[in-house]
Amino acid sequence: MGAKIPPMAEHAAVVNVSRYRPAPGKRADLMAAMKRMAARAADARGCFGAQACESDQDKEDLIAVSRWESVQALEAFSSAAASVTEQDHLKGLLAGPARRENLRPV
Repeated sequence: MGAKIPPMAEHAAVVNVSRYRPAPGKRADLMAAMKRMAARAADARGCFGAQACESDQDKEDLIAVSRWESVQALEAFSSAAASVTEQDHLKGLLAGPARRENLRPV
């Protein structure tokens, strides 16, 4: 018999959802920046996964979704120098402020 696969310890305490409205002509640039940030997040300690998404309900906004083992892990990633630099870059690609929400499973 094959080796037993250990159970996944993937119970996110926080699911972060951020919605971004691209500035005119900046959709592709914004999606590229979001994919870079999602890749960095996915490699960060405490992140179970991150994706840049499009919605089937809102054809304009782009949405980033990430799952974290704790609020502290999300905050550590968000406050890291590379994240702050990327967030500053994103601001130049947006039509308005990002809308962020943290979901907590119950």
